[in-house]
Amino acid sequence: MTKVNTLSKLVLICGLATATLGAGSVLAKGGMHDKQGHSQARFLLSERGADKLDLTDEQQTKLEAIFEAQKTQMKALRGTDKEARKAQREAHKAKMDALLSAPTFDENAAKELLNARHEKGTEIGLIKLKTQHQVMQVLNAEQQEKFAKMQKRMGKKHRKQRD
Repeated sequence: MTKVNTLSKLVLICGLATATLGAGSVLAKGGMHDKQGHSQARFLLSERGADKLDLTDEQQTKLEAIFEAQKTQMKALRGTDKEARKAQREAHKAKMDALLSAPTFDENAAKELLNARHEKGTEIGLIKLKTQHQVMQVLNAEQQEKFAKMQKRMGKKHRKQRD
C-alpha cells in the first residue's frame, strides 16, 4: 500500500512540475498567441492591410488607439522592472523546490502555486480578447468577413511552418 501511495505522489509531483514549467515558459514568451496578436496589429496598421480591407482614415485612427491601449495594458501587467520579474521567477522556483523536496506532498500549496501562474495568463488572454472584440467593432460586416478569411489563411500558413 505504501509503495502505491509513494508512486502516486511521485507521479503527481512530476505532473505538477511539468505543468508548472510548461506554464512558466508560455508566460515567459507572453502567451501562446502573442505573435498572432502582434502580427494582427502590424497587418491592420500597415498600408497593405488598410488597402486590402479598404479601411477609412477614421478606422485606422481607431485601430491605432486600440492597439496602443493594449500595449499599455500589457506593459502595466508585465511590469517594466526586469529585476522584479526575475525575483518573482526565482521566488516561484524556490517555492516549487520546497514543495518538491518536502517529505509530504502539500496539495494546497501546489494548487496555490499553479493558480498564481494561471491568473496572470488569464488576464493577458482577457486583454487580447477585449482588443480583438474592439477591432471587430471598428470593422464593418464586409471588412470583418474579409479579415476572418485572411486570418484563416494566415493560421493555416503558420501551422504549416510549425509542423
